[in-house]
Amino acid sequence: MRKGKTFIQSTLAVTCAALFVAACGGGGGDNSAATGTLRTAMTDAPSCGYDNVFVTVDRIRVNNSASAGPDGEGWSEIVLDQPRQIDLLDLQNGVIEELGEVTLPVGRVQQVRFVLVDNATVDPADIDFDPDADPTRAPNHVVFSAGGFEDLKTPSGQQSGVKINVGIDVAEGQVADLLIDFDACKSVVEAGGSGNYLLKPVLTAIPRLSSGVRGSVADALVSQGVSISLQQDGEVVRATAPVESTDLADNGEFILSQVPPGTYDLVFTAPGFTTKVVTDVIVPEGQLVNLDFDATTPVDENEILLEPATVEGDAVGTVTNTDDMKPATFVEINQTLSLGATVLINSAQLSFETFDTSGNLTGMGDTAGYAFTLTVDAPEVAPYTATGVFNFAIDTAAEGQYTVMAIAEPVDLTPVVQTASANFDPGFVGTVDSPREVLTNDFDFSSSPAP
Repeated sequence: MRKGKTFIQSTLAVTCAALFVAACGGGGGDNSAATGTLRTAMTDAPSCGYDNVFVTVDRIRVNNSASAGPDGEGWSEIVLDQPRQIDLLDLQNGVIEELGEVTLPVGRVQQVRFVLVDNATVDPADIDFDPDADPTRAPNHVVFSAGGFEDLKTPSGQQSGVKINVGIDVAEGQVADLLIDFDACKSVVEAGGSGNYLLKPVLTAIPRLSSGVRGSVADALVSQGVSISLQQDGEVVRATAPVESTDLADNGEFILSQVPPGTYDLVFTAPGFTTKVVTDVIVPEGQLVNLDFDATTPVDENEILLEPATVEGDAVGTVTNTDDMKPATFVEINQTLSLGATVLINSAQLSFETFDTSGNLTGMGDTAGYAFTLTVDAPEVAPYTATGVFNFAIDTAAEGQYTVMAIAEPVDLTPVVQTASANFDPGFVGTVDSPREVLTNDFDFSSSPAP
């Protein structure tokens, strides 16, 4: 398997991992005890400036009740023979790793809880370590592209499993597929300037599908941390990093699979480069749309090349919440194009946790900060064509114009959103390196929403 890198400073809301859940016919059985099978697997996409993101899966719990508590009745479990350590960055471009299955009564599964091991309590002798990992390190940890590693602290509440609301029917003799995205970018959170990293899994459920998009980016971009995403209205449906390979025929290729049929914006971003967007990409049901069918020809008009940015600025600020309980909180950076499409450029999950000088968790603070470096240069935009040859034009109206969104997401409640502008002066005299224009926006979620 190949490793990929992505540019995003904190986290792009990309589909960075997926747990596949399939309800498939268990065969036979009488009507009074009809059963089906729940099968699990994982897949992934890029992850925010890391060479490796190792997580260690212990079990998956399922229940037909959406309101069942973690200690309530009705739970069935898919327990791995050994807790399995998986590098999420091995699972890119459509790669899936099977995890196991469980037989269930016919009915609707409405809740899944995904359980990872706790670094502090698990016995390393029990773990099936990833062959590329150092078994002397914590079961859950990240390896930075710039060098070094950090353990991922897992909140104590996670031991009962991270809750995901689903709705998948287990029917006798039938197969029903479901993907659960493990968003590694949002799930790995740096706790302010403490140097501590938290593993706070962000999981969502989508259907498992064979449709999607494939293409390629220029070889020179592969090492620059380019990220490719399919988006709708500024929400990432699927994202990945390109293949990094010594085989030049594969280097730079990407596949965005498991995509529901529909119309998407295809977004290319990388640190220090202008954004490129291909609008109105139509993905038919069951079809993998090839954007670069002449990728092996000497002169390739179809592969994507990004231009270096000439000017960058910084969007910074804080999010305050004085409530004792704080919902998961994210900051997103969006850009609206002249044609009306909104695309997500960057995002981060924030951490209110505080630590002492020894790295021990001491409690929760009231303020969390964020910082993004944004390209001021105008994005390049082109409409999709069936030939894959895109005529990009500079969208001058979107130059330096961004929207900052702070989002509080209480469990099982409607997210609350606050927005602000980050409008850089296109005439600002500066370069990528110096000086920089800094725009500050602060947000306050105190007492809203209730946790």
